[in-house]
Amino acid sequence: MYNHKTNLLRAIALLILLPMMSLAYGQEETWRLNLKDADIRAFVTQVADITGYSFVVDPRVKGKVTVLSSAPMNKDEIYDLFLAVLNVHGFTAIPGEEVIKVVQQVDAKQSAEILTRFEETPSEQLITRVIQIDNANALELVPILRPLVAKYGHLAGVAAANALIISDHSSNIARIEQIVRELDSPSKYEVEVIQLEEAWVGDMVTLLQELAPDELGRAGGDNAARKYSVTADERSNRLILRGDETFRDKMRGLIRQLDQPSATGGTTKVLRLKHADAKNLTEILKGVMGEVAKESAGAAGSASGGGTPGNSFTVFADEGLNALVVRGEPSLMQEAEQIVEALDVRRAQVMIEAAIVEISDEMGQDLGVQLAAGDESGGSTPVLGTSFGNVGRSLGDVLTAILSDTPIAPAVGGITIGAGERNENGVSWGVLLQALSTSTAANLLSTPSIITLDNQESEITVGQNVPFRTGQYTSTGNSATNPFTTIERRDVGLTLKVTPTISADGLVRLVVEQTTESVADSIENASDIVTNKREIKTTVLADDGETIVLGGLIREDTQVTRSKVPLLGDIPFLGRLFSSENTSRIKRNLLVFLKPTIMLGKADAVAATEIKYRALWEVDLDVRKKLGLPEDGSQPPIDALFDAGSSQRVQ
Repeated sequence: MYNHKTNLLRAIALLILLPMMSLAYGQEETWRLNLKDADIRAFVTQVADITGYSFVVDPRVKGKVTVLSSAPMNKDEIYDLFLAVLNVHGFTAIPGEEVIKVVQQVDAKQSAEILTRFEETPSEQLITRVIQIDNANALELVPILRPLVAKYGHLAGVAAANALIISDHSSNIARIEQIVRELDSPSKYEVEVIQLEEAWVGDMVTLLQELAPDELGRAGGDNAARKYSVTADERSNRLILRGDETFRDKMRGLIRQLDQPSATGGTTKVLRLKHADAKNLTEILKGVMGEVAKESAGAAGSASGGGTPGNSFTVFADEGLNALVVRGEPSLMQEAEQIVEALDVRRAQVMIEAAIVEISDEMGQDLGVQLAAGDESGGSTPVLGTSFGNVGRSLGDVLTAILSDTPIAPAVGGITIGAGERNENGVSWGVLLQALSTSTAANLLSTPSIITLDNQESEITVGQNVPFRTGQYTSTGNSATNPFTTIERRDVGLTLKVTPTISADGLVRLVVEQTTESVADSIENASDIVTNKREIKTTVLADDGETIVLGGLIREDTQVTRSKVPLLGDIPFLGRLFSSENTSRIKRNLLVFLKPTIMLGKADAVAATEIKYRALWEVDLDVRKKLGLPEDGSQPPIDALFDAGSSQRVQ
């Protein structure tokens, strides 16, 4: 019972004392400082005890201080009071990471302060700040603000960043920042558009920059260029002014004096071309600038009530110098020069390599027997015989040889066996067995190549100039008319005609016309020369360096011709004596390949030339090796092709 009452009293007492303990704990500790003629080092020691900071005192820091404090102050207020006392006596405190240095004010701006220990920077703390200036000129503010900065402080302007660097007490820097904000207010800048009547805006801007360098940045620097500007609107021949009223009034007066009619009514220029053709470019300028001049004339007529003639533009081509002679108003001349500059560029080249491959295979087989019998009175006319004209020698050849008692020449391309007799009664007979076989194979490879400009048609022809008879007249009897034959010569061979066009993404569009033509073997009953012709006309797309096939022809002809004597030729085995068979097979494969290579500059052209020259040199080495001549492994420079002494060796 006693213990229960004791515990209850303790709980009641705890509830009564707990609020009182919390109130005492929440109250911050305060101090009052009252010193009279105390040593400054003792003052530093007392502040260190109150604030808990560690101080390092410069030996030159000496003197007596007097501090009177009637109101209690917390730790931060004590430290701010400490800085004020040091400031009065010509000293200051520079906080570091571990300690605070107490030094003379004149040495303070060379030391860096670290303010991380303070939740809020003390008002009397000596600090360094950078103040950015947005509208005004930082260098112009320096002489205005310098009297506000302490003698031991620092103030400087940075022209490149348009900013101020200040070293002073925190409270004074805050005051200077407020002043800077009031001074750095935007000026009353406005934009004004001025339409030029006579002068050209491009020339006007140049003149204004020369006449007003301070405002337009020629001598005034970047800050002046940001405050004032004159921009040319070449499309409408207008000037755009940006600046305050004074600047715009000045520019307006200059423009009014300079915007006067030209004394000559136009200008003349000679434009030397580097890559473009003067004649072609003249036609383009006449078409484009003629329309521009008409539009300008229409606009001028509308503005002046139709009484003023429009601008004129003329251009002439000097093909000898590859130059343009241009005359016109400044606005038209400016536009013409821009067009010429855009078109007078080095054109890319394309090397087109073609490969025409033709493989042919021809095979023929002939087998036949010729039989003949006759008498002497019949001459060469047989009484009985078989005659097959599709194999070797004919029957007439056999009888003629028997009757004339001369040997018969065998057919070309096989075996010929013959036998015959003529008895005393004048009866003649003969047998001729012929077995012929022919085979022809050919592989033709042509690789023409040509280099041409972008979008420029080019053509290469390799072949013969063959005569073709186009007309003939012969006289008969005693006519006095002179007979004649007309001949036309025509190129027969390989022809490659191509027009390349390079796209922006490196794709090549090719308009190709490829023809392969050759003179055929003589054809029976043909009155003139017969040619074989294969031609491809197409338009294709190919990447740079890509090989594509344009087309091809695969042809295979098989022909069997059999002649026989009715009934006798159908007898098994024995019927071969009364028959003749001819078999022929022709197979041809023709394919055409194309490979474009883009050459944008000189380096690409030199590389392509070097590859072709190296291939020529390898052919020369092979020829010398076959002829048994001494080989020289050193390849001469390509310029040796134009040397009379060296060119013979490279042949």
